[in-house]
Amino acid sequence: MNTKAKLEKYLGEDRVKENFNLSPYLTLRTKTTAQYYFEAESRTDIIKAKKASLSLKLSFFILGGGSNLAIIRKELEGLVVRNKYIYKKIEIKNNDIFLKISSGYPVTKLAKELATEGYEGLEYHFGLPGTIGGALYMNSKWTKPQMYVGDNLVSATLLDQTGKKKIVSKSYFDFAYDQSTLQKSKEIVLEAVFKLKKSDPQITKQHTDFALNYRKQTQPFGVFTSGCFFRNVNGQSAGQLIDQAGLKNLRVGKFHVSNKHANFIIHDGDGKPEDLKKLLNLIKNKVKEKFEVQLEEEVIVI
Repeated sequence: MNTKAKLEKYLGEDRVKENFNLSPYLTLRTKTTAQYYFEAESRTDIIKAKKASLSLKLSFFILGGGSNLAIIRKELEGLVVRNKYIYKKIEIKNNDIFLKISSGYPVTKLAKELATEGYEGLEYHFGLPGTIGGALYMNSKWTKPQMYVGDNLVSATLLDQTGKKKIVSKSYFDFAYDQSTLQKSKEIVLEAVFKLKKSDPQITKQHTDFALNYRKQTQPFGVFTSGCFFRNVNGQSAGQLIDQAGLKNLRVGKFHVSNKHANFIIHDGDGKPEDLKKLLNLIKNKVKEKFEVQLEEEVIVI
């Protein structure tokens, strides 16, 4: 029995694809394929996929919204699981709103739904292209006013590296700027519980409108990009450092630094992975040369 057939014994007939093109599911649209690809539509699917990968000794990669990610390999070996697990439950206790949400839920869809109901706490993340799982993994931020996705977290159900579930509190995540403990532990969020506040829907809708308009005014929109590419350094904006190094519009092949926001790299399509590597190295070397600052990727580069 071949590996695909073995995977399907765990995951269901005709649910595993081989040599699957991942490009349409990546916001940067780099060309890459998954050796084995599976779409998880429930928490059970995610758990089964993890256990199958362990049993068959396959590497395991979970894909959310495909943002904050730059895949420069031609193939991802092992099992790639696209997280399409959608679940939402809201409980109201006194003036507090408790939201239980699945990791595959798109952040922008959720922010809009909550804002429409007047539930305050996540609405400024409207316009973020990823999923709740990815947003917690990166502790996604909003700057006006400064807030993080993890701020209102109460608890989460995780799947560890051995395929076991556990419930943890917010403190477990050890949240910091662009960081959570998941980046080291490689545990997977199944569901998260957030504590929100009841507000006036007109106010929360104003917040979502402001967030989207601000993104449109300050960031490239409607193009292939993976979001802010580099982390800020000691309070210094990575975008400003790149801009002040004179690197806006710097191009290698089909990849270039955005003229609108220098911390965004835009892919024109059909770009070569080696060109993206060259561009990243050029940016880092030029910034280090001029400012003696070592830029580190915020985007996950694989």
